[in-house]
Amino acid sequence: MTVVTDSTPQQAADARQSPRVNVSWAARIVTGPQSYLDARVINVSGDGLGLVCERAFSDGVMLQVLMAMPDPADRSKYHYPSLHAKVMFHVVKGGKFRIGTRFARIDQPVKDMIEQWVKKG
Repeated sequence: MTVVTDSTPQQAADARQSPRVNVSWAARIVTGPQSYLDARVINVSGDGLGLVCERAFSDGVMLQVLMAMPDPADRSKYHYPSLHAKVMFHVVKGGKFRIGTRFARIDQPVKDMIEQWVKKG
């Protein structure tokens, strides 16, 4: 497994072409039939998610992510989508792992909501 530390240039973290917006949404990464790892979505784009969690995942691994996403039109309402994303990179930061992903399987209504969040900035 390759791990990039804080002392390495963070070019991989900024390689995305799509605009993104910083968020702070609760999430879980499914690790088995009855198990998961708590995580936090820290940014979103039309192409993927930035996550922070306690464990690294190798580049190329497919993750099933469950998240609590506020409705872009009414932030008091939440949606709880499940999506699949491919790990593109991970970086060690402050004892946790920042993970960049690209969507592999996402329902169109969920993608539309994420794109609304990105447009709002």
